[in-house]
Amino acid sequence: MATIEFINRKNKTYEALKRVIRYITRADKTEDSLIYGIYCGKDTAYDDFIQVKQMYGKETGRQYIHFVQSFSPNEDITPELANEIAQRFISHPIFQGFQILIATHTDTPHIHTHFVLNTVNAETGLKWQLSQENLQQLKDYSDELCREYGLHVIEDETKEKGHQSSGEYRSKQRKTSWKYELFLAVSACMRSAVSRGDFIGKMNELGYQVIWEDNRAYVTFITPDGKKCRNKKLYPPERFTKENMERVFAENRKRLDRLQREKCWNILVEAISLLGSNAPKNSLNRKYLLSRLEGDALKEYFLLHDNEGEIEWKGDYDNETDFEL
Repeated sequence: MATIEFINRKNKTYEALKRVIRYITRADKTEDSLIYGIYCGKDTAYDDFIQVKQMYGKETGRQYIHFVQSFSPNEDITPELANEIAQRFISHPIFQGFQILIATHTDTPHIHTHFVLNTVNAETGLKWQLSQENLQQLKDYSDELCREYGLHVIEDETKEKGHQSSGEYRSKQRKTSWKYELFLAVSACMRSAVSRGDFIGKMNELGYQVIWEDNRAYVTFITPDGKKCRNKKLYPPERFTKENMERVFAENRKRLDRLQREKCWNILVEAISLLGSNAPKNSLNRKYLLSRLEGDALKEYFLLHDNEGEIEWKGDYDNETDFEL
């Protein structure tokens, strides 16, 4: 399946627009054949965006919209197919008249495409707006494209709900489920860990105990409050099997630079510590710190604390945010 995540950050300057275009078209992340522009040239997108803004006298405020379409590492998809799907996705009527530059990245285990959209419509001069109804329309269209290409689609939320009690499901929707907080903790540690021992150590740093023994079929997690949960109870269960977690650790050893990995982890731990110290005792904000840092909040924290620009934010392909489709 494909997910689409809108990345919100301060982008009210031309320099911010130039940086994001430069980033998504970097040669170490994509190649020329995987870059495509609609209503703009792939080599002249920045100038084309500015020309439209100036033509309509709308040069202030938000300069661009940035979102990413990601596919699971387990999905049988090529960069070329992902790029084709992305080109078809931006043909949706909601995008009519908007300049969009896309670039499919191949530098991570999961293929993903970046979209940068000019906030000023080239045909009408109106600014970009997206309602909840529009979001649902884009979700439906994304699912339709996935089905057409034989990719996996989660038909509805009941499949996910089947792995949880109704109370846990409703709590998760409010970002206050202890199991969802555990999911976020395991996911964060998996992104950074390079071995089983490293993973267990990082989970311990976050206050969780891990029982991972060779003679047991499942991994058991124990929360700081003493609640127990096996890895098969986390969703999607195939992502958290022993075999897949070991595979992720091996991939991390190959692709993650040690210094950057340590820097990412230290920033995350620092953010958790800071939030915990500022939150009132016994409050949900203090109890579910990773939930508070999820999505845009964590990205913004990383961006603010990465002064050297060494860290590239890579969200989980199936991690839910307010804007995920």
